[in-house]
Amino acid sequence: MSDETKPVGATPGDDLSGLLIANLTTKAARNVAETESISRAYDKYVFRARRKKRASKWLTDELLRQVHYDMFGSIWDWAGKYRTSPVNLGVAPHLIRDLVQALCGDFAYWDSNEPSMTILEIAARLQHRVTWIHPFKNGNGRHARLITDIFLYSRQFPVPQWPQIHLMTQGDLVRNNYITAMKRADEGDFADLTRFIEDCLPQRT
Repeated sequence: MSDETKPVGATPGDDLSGLLIANLTTKAARNVAETESISRAYDKYVFRARRKKRASKWLTDELLRQVHYDMFGSIWDWAGKYRTSPVNLGVAPHLIRDLVQALCGDFAYWDSNEPSMTILEIAARLQHRVTWIHPFKNGNGRHARLITDIFLYSRQFPVPQWPQIHLMTQGDLVRNNYITAMKRADEGDFADLTRFIEDCLPQRT
């Protein structure tokens, strides 16, 4: 799922400050470079990685920053660094570290040996909270989805096929459904977001 799924007010994608590769002057060129870099991150953290053990407290501040760096660090100098400026979507910058630590603690509880929630609801809560904190200058949606994918892969689930909304004839409808699900999750109702993630899972044979 591309960042076209981001809610209104999310971080704009045309800010070139921090660009490390001078010849990536067009959005299309940057998209290609980012896609290749993110693919390498997926190889590192999902496809060639050991699955995370349940209740191992693998979700940490350090891991969240390292994953973001591995996704974007070859292209942007802000990769892996918590933002220091406010954005329309996300918490105030001075709250990021404390809220990330709170997320890691909450996730360790959700991911305990006797979870009270389904795997998909945990995935929905994880994706929502990372997105809600919006810890980085950009790339937050893609980062949250990769973190979610790491978790699902570790629980023997297939990696979701996130919709490429910009390539879909009904992309606006899918985007609106996603935004609505995220807004309901803001209010503590994760049912729609859980179903959205479930609908993105490839059919098992």
